[in-house]
Amino acid sequence: MPTPRGRAAAAQHGGRRGGSRARSRRRPLTVTLTALALPVAGIAVDGLTGSAPGPAFVVAAVVAAILGAVTCSRAGAWWVAYAPPLVVAPITAVAEGLTGGAVGGHGKGLATSAVHWSVDAFPAMAAAEAALLAVLAARWIRSRRSTRRNGV
Repeated sequence: MPTPRGRAAAAQHGGRRGGSRARSRRRPLTVTLTALALPVAGIAVDGLTGSAPGPAFVVAAVVAAILGAVTCSRAGAWWVAYAPPLVVAPITAVAEGLTGGAVGGHGKGLATSAVHWSVDAFPAMAAAEAALLAVLAARWIRSRRSTRRNGV
């Protein structure tokens, strides 16, 4: 027999739709700040080793993307899917600006600096986006399988 969904399920649980939704309300700020802090920490480590942006930044961006994909709601997946470029690009631009790659540094103009920043940011963006989409696809496949098993 199918289980009740939506408002019927909420009525059965005293107005709550489920434990995971209530749990996700408590920690979105912590998860968001962690997902933003990880790439910043990664690029800082790379800056200390002289290879900014480098492998630590890529790994940190991937871990942050996976964290976001694992903890987001089903509706939030659409927002999280677009996050890696929006997080990685500004972090790269600021880091390059602080390390001398900014406008005016080494006689470069804004357009030349922007191209340099985008080339440096691409590996981290691509890796983070691929990891994020893989996690979201796995979540979607798992939810489809559990729906079929439950007969819904």
